[in-house]
Amino acid sequence: MLNPLNSDKLKKQQGFTLIEILMAMAISSIVCVSAMSAIPTLFKQTYRTYIQYQIDKDIRQTLINMEKDFRRIGYCSSLNCGEEPLKITSKFLSKGNNSCIIFAYDQDLSGRWEDIKSKSKDSDYFGYRLNNEKLESNRNVRNCDGTRWQSLFDEKLIKVKKLAFDWRENTQLLEMEIILKTELLPNQTFNYRIAVLVRNL
Repeated sequence: MLNPLNSDKLKKQQGFTLIEILMAMAISSIVCVSAMSAIPTLFKQTYRTYIQYQIDKDIRQTLINMEKDFRRIGYCSSLNCGEEPLKITSKFLSKGNNSCIIFAYDQDLSGRWEDIKSKSKDSDYFGYRLNNEKLESNRNVRNCDGTRWQSLFDEKLIKVKKLAFDWRENTQLLEMEIILKTELLPNQTFNYRIAVLVRNL
């Protein structure tokens, strides 16, 4: 059996007034507009973080490979492989001092540092240099000039602003400083320093 509605309860039940509804809609609109305006900033920050991570990752991988090369400098499988396993200088007309390094190690265990490239083998001399804001590498080189050097970074993406090598003979430490920039992050500078203990010199 249905119970009759209590008229007193009905009197106490009240809904939202028109003013309250309008105020709630206004607040909701403000919140939505604020959220929408924050989304582009969030996307921009996320994009910047992603680009920074990818570039830093690529640079660090290249520096790790260079460091491995530096640790081999002067290695010889015999008592005497030759002369001048390490030379730090600069490319002709280069703006940076000590921005090029030429080094040797006995990669093929021949007992000497092969100097001249032949059809059957490469030489044991390697190099890194700064050239027109590019970090370049080469093999079969004895000086920092020439045109057959290869860039280690996408030159349209990464510009090398500084590259400097320093050999500290008393501690057998080879130090390198490199500063890079990218057009994707014009206000960001990437600075790196590495120090390698060269045991073979």
